[in-house]
Amino acid sequence: MDFTSPPERYWHCSVKIAGKKDYSVVNDLTFQELDRTIVSPWNTGRTFTVSGTLIRSTESVEAIKITHTDQPRSYYAERHNERMRASRISDLATNRSLLPLSLGTDLTYELLFSGKQEATPEPDVRMVEQLCKRLPQAARILAVRSRKGKKAYEISDEYDVQDLLHALLRAYLKYSVQEDPLPKVAGAKSSRADISIEELGVLIEVKYVHGPEDQKRLFEEYSQDLVLYAQWSHLRTLVYLIYNSADLRDGEAFEKLSSTQEIGGKRFDVKVVLA
Repeated sequence: MDFTSPPERYWHCSVKIAGKKDYSVVNDLTFQELDRTIVSPWNTGRTFTVSGTLIRSTESVEAIKITHTDQPRSYYAERHNERMRASRISDLATNRSLLPLSLGTDLTYELLFSGKQEATPEPDVRMVEQLCKRLPQAARILAVRSRKGKKAYEISDEYDVQDLLHALLRAYLKYSVQEDPLPKVAGAKSSRADISIEELGVLIEVKYVHGPEDQKRLFEEYSQDLVLYAQWSHLRTLVYLIYNSADLRDGEAFEKLSSTQEIGGKRFDVKVVLA
């Protein structure tokens, strides 16, 4: 983006202070307001406020994000509410003020950290997402083995998907990849995510679609899983992998659930992958 002539509207910012539970969010700023109240004070070390929260020093900020959208906050909130109503979901968890921050163009680095080295391993997170998307292609090769006496690898449930994905992730990533990583969070086996990559802050939850009737079940489990996995202290990205998604009644309804969530003071990205 050319910051010599930036868009006048609509700019959004979220800030989380270390030790505080919730994010402070401000929406629909003009660029002049954003520059005067947030960007300039940040870059010059001056005290500033975001939605009533006083930021005395950048050192006290645990997370900050600035995005630009073509529409105001109300537009994204209304569209989200319409999708939830159409899917018959009662969504009380999503903070509508955060929607423009997940759907807009992220310009935090350009405005606040230009010239500094990026700390998060985003390329590796994107690789995880891509491997999830391409998993059916790998499965098809193993399902039809031409060599005599070699058994086919068939995928018929979540466990088959998990095993294949786990093997692929270990081949590509230098980080530790674990299965069932959450016994300390809730204690019960049903509360464990399928795969975790702690260094990346990534959890992968695998769902297998047996037929169109699974649509309702998966929606219900999605809402429950968000609340559960938000308790994992390392969580930055939850990948919700739905395998055999072609059998869903309405797969697009799940894709629209990809967003930034904030639950219990934990803010994380949700990436729904249909495979």
